Amino acid sequence: MSNWYEKAGILQGQDEPEGIIFHDIRRTVKTNMLSAGIDKVYRDMILGHSLRGMDVHYMSPSEDDLHRAMARYTEWLDSQLILQSVDHSVDQKPKKG
Repeated sequence: MSNWYEKAGILQGQDEPEGIIFHDIRRTVKTNMLSAGIDKVYRDMILGHSLRGMDVHYMSPSEDDLHRAMARYTEWLDSQLILQSVDHSVDQKPKKG
């Protein structure tokens, strides 16, 4: 049985030219969360990164805080898909001569 990435036609593995690894996905998600305006503490906690330094002592986001952060990220992702869809449909319109 093939893996999900084979079914999706994605090259997987660092030895594969242009192959991706799991950390590539995490890096992209964290970068996109930054673009969406999600606070670092929430990004770290959602992705399972431990808090460091004084954050460990002073930051204590609630489950509701994390849910709100994910909702904001989801809205941002949806807006990006809509923008890409609009850009693509505009590109597809025939040009008038």
